[in-house]
Amino acid sequence: MANPSKNYRHMKYRSNDVLVVVPLTDEGKIVLKQAMYLQKIISFRIFILNVIPPISFLNRHFNSQKVAELKKEALKKLTAFVKDFFGGEIPEKIILKVSMGNLVPTLIKHTQSDDFLFVVLKRSMHQKGISNLLDQNEMDKIIAHSQCPVLSVNEESTQGELKTILVPIDISESTKKRLLWASMFAKKANAKIMIVSALNANIDVQKSLALKNAERIQSMLSERGIQSDLEILKVGGQLIHEMVLSFIAEKKPDLIIIRKHHIVSFFSNTIGDFAKEIIHGSNIPVFTVSQRQRDIANKLA
Repeated sequence: MANPSKNYRHMKYRSNDVLVVVPLTDEGKIVLKQAMYLQKIISFRIFILNVIPPISFLNRHFNSQKVAELKKEALKKLTAFVKDFFGGEIPEKIILKVSMGNLVPTLIKHTQSDDFLFVVLKRSMHQKGISNLLDQNEMDKIIAHSQCPVLSVNEESTQGELKTILVPIDISESTKKRLLWASMFAKKANAKIMIVSALNANIDVQKSLALKNAERIQSMLSERGIQSDLEILKVGGQLIHEMVLSFIAEKKPDLIIIRKHHIVSFFSNTIGDFAKEIIHGSNIPVFTVSQRQRDIANKLA
């Protein structure tokens, strides 16, 4: 069995570690399934995290034994859950971790200080008596403040093989981070990248900057040995995010990679209107990156 606390405190640089937040329910099994699927494509360790509610200030600071007992009991339950998921022994690259604190601030702290490759979260409805369930607003806040990419699973995990990665682009935004991650996943999985750009209905596609930008990206991907398709969506009466979501529902890619906007303040959930609508509206897992995050993907590609 993997050691639950092995190397956790001594490894602050985790370019090969992924954090997975797991409620001890069927929702948690979906998150684990997603992480295990991607582990087959990229070699990384999976830190399975269970956050338990905090006890009073006095107990935390003057009754350390009580804290230790609660964490020990939580780890015991997490171990049983993970063993059941794997049908027995826990694989070597699976490491269990229990933290105590309010869920959202604790997760933000982990995503900002522990330097994970990325984090996997699942959108869920709150249920009485069950911890580690995140609603959409809570997920938005974590994504906004995370200093590593966040893979959000709304409904089901990636089904079957990773064959198609959809990357929406905008001529007004940098595409570097999205393309680094998309290229890395595509190379590892031998997948195709689908480039999607939206264009106002009254603009000639052949003369548009959107087409020129998308073709430049397609040429760059070809030089990297990556197959890609290009789709320019003509925006009529729909909003851009509605059109992109309709396209996603039609094409059913296996993964979507988007970019969030920069954080404005700690109290803001600023991920950008387009990114927010795609994350909220897609049943396909969405991998959200930030232009400020460091370039790990090009080291792994």
